[in-house]
Amino acid sequence: MEETHYLFSGTYEHSLDDKGRLTIPSSFRKDFMDGAVLRKDKSGCVEILPRSAWNLFLEKLRGISRTDAKAQRWVTHQLAGALQTELDKQGRVLLGNDMRAHAGLQGGSVVVTGALDRLKVWSSERWTEFEAEADAEDLDEYVNQNYQI
Repeated sequence: MEETHYLFSGTYEHSLDDKGRLTIPSSFRKDFMDGAVLRKDKSGCVEILPRSAWNLFLEKLRGISRTDAKAQRWVTHQLAGALQTELDKQGRVLLGNDMRAHAGLQGGSVVVTGALDRLKVWSSERWTEFEAEADAEDLDEYVNQNYQI
């Protein structure tokens, strides 16, 4: 399987319509032409991956031993919270009730952030909290020490 490199970055203010649809930033729509996968992220947001990025993740999961019960529980958890979907003609993706509840999305304003091979959709409140925690945690030093970036 050929690996595609995505470089989603930036922070975008968007909104959910009354039906829970989110317009994907126009500069990223071409990467979702083959579909998208929605996932619940542990940090309290919803991830949106291009289907090809999801397929690369699935290939990695296939390498996990089926006899490793703990790893298989993790795999089950990862796959149970994922939903494959398509963008509509206007470049929107529907975030269902379960995804919106997970991320605390009430409709109206949301924050979309790029995260390399995926987008993350946050409530404005959770994004503000995430930024404050990240600033207080001194992540720059941690990443520099562990990854020399």
